[in-house]
Amino acid sequence: MEYEYLLVEKQEGVATLTLNRPQKHNALSQGLLAELRNALDTIDTDKAIRVVVLTGAGRQAFSTGFDLNPRELASDAPQDEADWDRLIRHNFATLMRIWNLRQPVVAAVNGHAVAAGSNLALICDVTIAADNATFGEPEIRHFALSPLLLLPYFANNSKAMHYLYYSGDTINAEEALRLGLVSKVVPQDQLQLEAQRIARRIARVPAYAVQLTKRSIKSAYEMMGFKNAMELHRANDALVIDASQIEEKKKLMSTLTEKGLKAFLELRDGPFRNQ
Repeated sequence: MEYEYLLVEKQEGVATLTLNRPQKHNALSQGLLAELRNALDTIDTDKAIRVVVLTGAGRQAFSTGFDLNPRELASDAPQDEADWDRLIRHNFATLMRIWNLRQPVVAAVNGHAVAAGSNLALICDVTIAADNATFGEPEIRHFALSPLLLLPYFANNSKAMHYLYYSGDTINAEEALRLGLVSKVVPQDQLQLEAQRIARRIARVPAYAVQLTKRSIKSAYEMMGFKNAMELHRANDALVIDASQIEEKKKLMSTLTEKGLKAFLELRDGPFRNQ
């Protein structure tokens, strides 16, 4: 199947999915999310695919998260609480599709991984980063929550909560490595080669054993409350996003609609510079 926003390559038991909106920093439009979900559904049923590699096109960004371009938002803007709930559930299910995928997924983070883009990278089974990669969760600054609540399960200390969840700050690849969020940092020009090397090494292991191991690992997290925590967090995210009467939020969203993304980001992030 040919996609508009996603590149799919299959070779030697490895499927490589490339988010292909480099001019938009691989922002997750509803079109791209739909294609990603379709590709993962197809891969899940393909016995020839043993491992998946997920990356972004270009050198600047893995993904900068859900597309906040006013045109993208206006194309199918939620009209009420039920619309918002459906949209959030769809976005949540697409990110969680990697968690539930039969095959392990290797994320090759080739630049900025922000908000939902960070979630997409970190929910993969193995995450490696280029030395220019950054990870950020700025949503709290515009009255939203991170789409998934991953850090309590995946980070090895509370510094990650401080840097990412509570302040909306960004960390570099080396800091992500120290916090246990990525398994390896490599020079950018070696990233794709290293991701393929890791994927092919996993693909040599008997597939059924690998898939059962993934299932056991995910089940261990789920017995620790992972899925219940994700569902509660998703519900809280819906409450915050639909809190349209908060004056600061109204100001931010009006700026986005009337003046565009650049003005929105300046209003959101400007107060945090040089702090």
